[in-house]
Amino acid sequence: MQPPLTDRQPRPPRAATPSARRTLKRDVLCLGTLVVMRIALTLVGYAAIRARMPQPTPTTDSHFYARQLARSIERLARFVPRASCLTQALALQWLLARAGHASELFVGVRQDAAGRFAAHAWVSCNQRIVLGASTTPLSEFTVLAERR
Repeated sequence: MQPPLTDRQPRPPRAATPSARRTLKRDVLCLGTLVVMRIALTLVGYAAIRARMPQPTPTTDSHFYARQLARSIERLARFVPRASCLTQALALQWLLARAGHASELFVGVRQDAAGRFAAHAWVSCNQRIVLGASTTPLSEFTVLAERR
């Protein structure tokens, strides 16, 4: 015979744990920034967004924080229509700059074997790529723009 259910301690809801709350807060911030960047790219363009980008302040090693944000952005980008690699890179750089972390945004182009033009954007933090490392080696891209 099983003990009655009332003898068991109820498990706290998943969002009640501090780690889950931090993740949820980070995800909401990332999703909101992705949506804003997608709309801003359509309405005002890349140059206007770059002009309003917050300036980071020097901090200690921020690779771990940048990687956490990048994972959230990559995961949530599928819920934002047309959230291209540029949209994701701008959103990540914006969030990192707001938090005081320096990063570099790269925009590169290449021509594939069929002669088609391909562009890609990625972000590095402390000389390590945190967003946009694709299956195509980034060394195949000619960097057109680098923004700190």
